[in-house]
Amino acid sequence: LGLTLADLLSADWLAGQGVHASTHVDLAVRSGAELTYGTIFGARDAVLEARSSSSACVLVTGTDTLEDFAFCLELLLGAWLLAGGASLVVTGSMKPSDIEGYDGRANLQQAVQVAICPPARKMGVLVVLNDSIHLGRYVAKADSQLMGAFRSHPGPVREGRVRFYYAAPPAADDAAHSPLADARIAALDAARVAPWSRVGVWTTGVDGFVPEGLLREVRGLVLAAPGTGSLPSALLEQLAPWAARMPLVLVSRCQQGNNYDDNYYRGSREKYERRGFLLSGFEHLNAVQARSLLVFRLAAGVYEQFVPAAGRTGEGGAGGG
Repeated sequence: LGLTLADLLSADWLAGQGVHASTHVDLAVRSGAELTYGTIFGARDAVLEARSSSSACVLVTGTDTLEDFAFCLELLLGAWLLAGGASLVVTGSMKPSDIEGYDGRANLQQAVQVAICPPARKMGVLVVLNDSIHLGRYVAKADSQLMGAFRSHPGPVREGRVRFYYAAPPAADDAAHSPLADARIAALDAARVAPWSRVGVWTTGVDGFVPEGLLREVRGLVLAAPGTGSLPSALLEQLAPWAARMPLVLVSRCQQGNNYDDNYYRGSREKYERRGFLLSGFEHLNAVQARSLLVFRLAAGVYEQFVPAAGRTGEGGAGGG
């Protein structure tokens, strides 16, 4: 019903939280399904532009792609937030404002509470909904409709107080060594990412297969396979020749968990990596997160073997072909 931020956060309530000045940037997107990399980089730029006047930012977005938004912003801003002692909290609502039990007001108020509390400056991108705090690097939408749709390793908001029950990301002086921290990704913009956005996700199961037509149309493919990323032998043989032509990333189709297990299933990593599949750097990511990371890594030139020769000497040609 078109509620504004002023309808949800009164000046008196903000002042009571210690917020006496704020700015608002409208990214002009009204549906989570319409999320684009252009919008993601627009949000990144808005956070960077606000750094001189604010150390706390809240992003309100649709919940269908909220996990994508939060994870991409963690890749682009996580190390910067830690180094600069700043916070970024992502929130939204599961119900529209004309439905009984509308959760948007409470979620937004709690997002502000989290954003301005000192511990949030040491966490990178955070997601706050339904009385819970999630790290942007871990959160996933595990149910399409429930109020408690977003899950990870939560820290709740209880009795009006913010509590964290999980370990923080690396300290600011160690942020560069985080598996997701990459200065090449942080330096990207939407124009450089766009040519690489045709990365697909394919889930395998019983009698798993991948259409050859799909392989010819994408710039990379994330394979979400059962358990710790187990492919049937026939599918492995089909895909192995394609690994030299484009990146094939293997992850678990489970919401959480590693993409290999050399403790119980010895050789499960080497089995795929010797055939050219990418597992390293994608451990513990779900398929949605792996796709975003692969798009950014391709755009940043991390995998030079998949960049057309004309694009290796200059930024402009990185997406050619």
